[in-house]
Amino acid sequence: MNKLDLNPNEADLSGSTVIDSTAPEGLLFHYADEAKPLATPWQVAIERAKLVRKCNLPAGMILDPACGSGIQLAAYCAMLSREGFGIEMDKSTAMAANSNLKRAADQGFGQSLLDSTIRIGDGTVGDIQQKFAMLHLDPARPRNSRTHGLDEMAPTLPEIFEAWKDKLNHGERGPAILLDLSPRLDSSQRSEVEEIVNSFWPNIGKTWVWTSRGRGRVDRLSLWIGQLSSPNASRRFIRIPPDIKDKPLVIEGDFEETSEHRRPPRKGEYVSILDAALVESGLAVNFLRTVLSDQEITWSITEGRRPQIHHSGPVNFENKQQRMLVQATGRIVKLVHSDLSMDTISHIVEASREYGFGKLTLRVALEPQLQPRLQGSLDRQLSSKGGAHAGFVAKQPHDSMLLLCLETQ
Repeated sequence: MNKLDLNPNEADLSGSTVIDSTAPEGLLFHYADEAKPLATPWQVAIERAKLVRKCNLPAGMILDPACGSGIQLAAYCAMLSREGFGIEMDKSTAMAANSNLKRAADQGFGQSLLDSTIRIGDGTVGDIQQKFAMLHLDPARPRNSRTHGLDEMAPTLPEIFEAWKDKLNHGERGPAILLDLSPRLDSSQRSEVEEIVNSFWPNIGKTWVWTSRGRGRVDRLSLWIGQLSSPNASRRFIRIPPDIKDKPLVIEGDFEETSEHRRPPRKGEYVSILDAALVESGLAVNFLRTVLSDQEITWSITEGRRPQIHHSGPVNFENKQQRMLVQATGRIVKLVHSDLSMDTISHIVEASREYGFGKLTLRVALEPQLQPRLQGSLDRQLSSKGGAHAGFVAKQPHDSMLLLCLETQ
């Protein structure tokens, strides 16, 4: 296909724009049709660029051969004060990317944005003479894919590596490469990605990074390679805070397995429900060492939306960022032998009166249509009693034991 280079200085800003709630006031973005749901939020892009800034990149521009709407490329240019070179096959999307570089520059994010280039062309054709400091790749993926197979990516990893391998400058740990991949890749698919990388750069350093904006969901899964990898950690978990003024929480380490143990719960012990994305990253044990030091921990649930642990004392949060990784924590004040249904919710209300609960949140797996009915009934009955304490209901796995827990801060 013919290629055409766009200059942000000449970008057309007359098209429709969309507000990104994570961007500073006044910074609006352009998107081609249906591109908005696929774009990286500005806050995520900026925090990622700040971490890249710590990696001592070699000389050169930032290369993004599948740049989409250009949000991540703009963030790199802004935070690294380097020119970017983005390639996008779709003309309307490339023009949106060019406009977004211009808009970020107009908001004071630096001259490097205006000195950058967006090329309408094929990102698998590396016909550029200069060398680059870093390669960022976020390949397109089918939105309704069931398999999330590597062969569904466009462009594919081998195509990009073959085209650009010799155009990347090296740092002391090799080239700087960041692959932004599907957050649904399983362990075997992650191993497949590593094998592809090793076939081009044998034994190069790699760090898998899970990024979450909350709700227990992994929003981004990326592989940081070579100069971007952490020398002493194969994994990293990043929790992006809801307030853009706050710093993210970053946890690094290596995978540590968790396994469920069946034992009767004890009145007086503590129950904590953890962030599911943290547990998925394999770094939960690493995190728990910092907030539950010297405590015996028993895992009762290791999968799903509500990973649950039992421990002997309260959680010792050092800051509010750590607090984001625990959905709920509290002390068991009552064991209730009952299932949860509309017929038995009165048993929970009756048991809770003894402890002055005015608010109880159901933190158990329930049918989607049943959960709001049960929670609504519980709220109505407890609010009329006027108790002062807040708590939650957890469940003992594999039986009908319910745990009434008094929340602790």
